[in-house]
Amino acid sequence: MKSFAFLFSLCLTMLVSPMIQASEYTVGDRLAPISLQDQHEATMVLDTSAKYLLFGRSMKGGEIIKTALEGRDNQALQQAGIFYLADISGMPSLIAKFVAIPQMRDLTFSIALDKEGEISKLLPAAKDAASLISLDKLTITKLQYFDDAEALKQALKEAGLQD
Repeated sequence: MKSFAFLFSLCLTMLVSPMIQASEYTVGDRLAPISLQDQHEATMVLDTSAKYLLFGRSMKGGEIIKTALEGRDNQALQQAGIFYLADISGMPSLIAKFVAIPQMRDLTFSIALDKEGEISKLLPAAKDAASLISLDKLTITKLQYFDDAEALKQALKEAGLQD
């Protein structure tokens, strides 16, 4: 009888667990503070001072963000309250280590890197797009997706990012 109860609970767990997996964040959800290293191995912290979370999950999304931020530096992003996070977990680790991250070091702004994908797995993203997540004390107030660098650049300008 004990083995039947064990087998029954195991089957039930296997059936129910995929249904209770968390879905991605949406407007009204509150993010926990995030701490990650950037491409220079310096610690970056997303906290209540951030007004915007700029997020890229795909290579295409990252390129859109990189183009939109061209000519900007860390000081400009900080003044506008913008925190840039990239999920690079889908990238082969050797490519990330020896090609991508060294290339990122040439950028004038820092990128918080989620190398495992665990911290950013619930952040909202659209396929081949950049996410601009508006925040109020880490509570999501607005979600926008950009598949065009010029449109993102304009949105960032409206958000207070200076040239």
